[in-house]
Amino acid sequence: MERGWISREEGEKRILITLKTLMELRRINGFWYHFIDPDTGKRGWKDSHDIELSNASTGTMLMGALAAAEYFGGEIERLSNELYAQMNWKWFTNPVTKHPYLACYPEDLPVNIPSGINKDGMFGGWSAYSEHIFLYILAAGAPRKEFATGADSYYAMKSYKGSYKGEEFVMCGTGAAFTYQWTHAFIDFRNIRDKLGRDWFTNSRHAGLAARQYAIDNAHRIKGLGPNSWGMSASISPTTGYSGKYGSHPIGVGHKLLEDGTVAPYGSLSFLPFMPKESIAALNHMYKIPGLVGKYGLYDAYSYQTKARGDKPWVAKSYLGIDKGLVLLMFENYSTQLIWRLLHQNAFIQKGLQVLQFKQTLPIRSIEKI
Repeated sequence: MERGWISREEGEKRILITLKTLMELRRINGFWYHFIDPDTGKRGWKDSHDIELSNASTGTMLMGALAAAEYFGGEIERLSNELYAQMNWKWFTNPVTKHPYLACYPEDLPVNIPSGINKDGMFGGWSAYSEHIFLYILAAGAPRKEFATGADSYYAMKSYKGSYKGEEFVMCGTGAAFTYQWTHAFIDFRNIRDKLGRDWFTNSRHAGLAARQYAIDNAHRIKGLGPNSWGMSASISPTTGYSGKYGSHPIGVGHKLLEDGTVAPYGSLSFLPFMPKESIAALNHMYKIPGLVGKYGLYDAYSYQTKARGDKPWVAKSYLGIDKGLVLLMFENYSTQLIWRLLHQNAFIQKGLQVLQFKQTLPIRSIEKI
């Protein structure tokens, strides 16, 4: 709408249809299943028992709804707030560790039952730094007090540090690029710090620089990596179909990277607000890679090492909305800060940040433009 691709009326219509559909879908304590069959509205893959109830997917949807609520107001705001008010974040949080559970099977157990699953179907935990910081903000800012969590959940998050030929930073064990980007698609951390003084914006910049340097240093053994081909992250894979084991050092103890040369363009491009010069150089390079550009821009991934044909790389001839969406949000935040501005004016997001004891810092830091 802001860029003239569709009219404001069309955008409003699409969002209302989406929110009204979400109202009709099955929810448990306000949360949706990770994958939904578009024809039946039931769990994906023919109502599969293997589809989990997801706080991360629900939270991602909610961030978009809250941004739309600020943009349009009216019925969109009313529906978004109603959906939010029904989400019981305390139910989805381990009362002992204070960590949000990873996911839940509240109705049927899957074929492979997760280790440590409890009687409510909850298992695992978002225990250490990763892409999920936005969940703490949403949980702390919840409209209903009885469903909200406090700052203790956020400060229970384990924050392991590492480095790769640069500054030390709080790292994600998997080393995947998107883990340093996801929450930043919604929250502007440039000028706020928590009570421990953590600067998440600079943290992600250090992670991006490390990822790029790792690609440069390993170009001799992994064909296709280099200063403009970096930012490995979860993506379609020529080896396994899809893999969450793509990443860069540093990585956590017990983690092992899949290094088959696969690069997902969104990995480097979504570092744009943190390191624009390097991200734009990667974008220009990738648009020259044979076969990588299709109708909707760059395909999801490529590899010069696995299944390549001479100088022509293997290319995943598909687009993943979750990857494209991250690039779109980060490009908009770099260009106009629209998504950041909308969400930071939302009363629930403001409350969440306040509960987690984030405070503004001076002087105000702006986006580096090139």
